Amino acid sequence: METWNLTSLTRLFAADPEMLGDVDVNVPSEGEVLYVTLKEKGDLDVFVTVSGEHDILASVVLAQCSSIPNREAFERMVLKTHKFVPLSSFGITTIDGEEWYELFGSLSARSPAAMVVEEVAILAANAVDAAGMIEEWRSGEFSA
Repeated sequence: METWNLTSLTRLFAADPEMLGDVDVNVPSEGEVLYVTLKEKGDLDVFVTVSGEHDILASVVLAQCSSIPNREAFERMVLKTHKFVPLSSFGITTIDGEEWYELFGSLSARSPAAMVVEEVAILAANAVDAAGMIEEWRSGEFSA
């Protein structure tokens, strides 16, 4: 099987509405990251890139770290419960000098098309759940 690249991934996501639903697929002018906007998930943006010849990385930015009350307790809760989030991991990324929580997943750049689409679909579903959990945490309603 050939290795995925941004061009072939763009075609894949644009052509398979069955698992992802209605999507917009864009490659910014820099051309290093693919933006897959899932309209049926509230215009959720999933960022996809190919790292060398080995990995496809997919990520959803969740919330600015500074917007989370009691950040240390939040991060402890996330670390204790992350194993209940299939095929995704929580992380912190820096965007324009600010730290943001993200949910990400990775798979082989030689994975079959169905597996690539499934990874993005599961990541998107997990991100929607994580965003809900973050809102509950912010409102003080969350209990770990």
